[in-house]
Amino acid sequence: MLIGYVLLLISLPQYAPASETIYPTRAACEQMKARILDRRPNVALECGEARR
Repeated sequence: MLIGYVLLLISLPQYAPASETIYPTRAACEQMKARILDRRPNVALECGEARR
């Protein structure tokens, strides 16, 4: 069951949560990702599904 979306920090070969926040929509997650990338352009972030 999908409960929302989380920001993931890409650190090959694995992904780690960038925060504990669960965003209700992919658009909200992507918006936060864009805000963070404006301040820290060298960070690799991805929005991923959070399931229960």
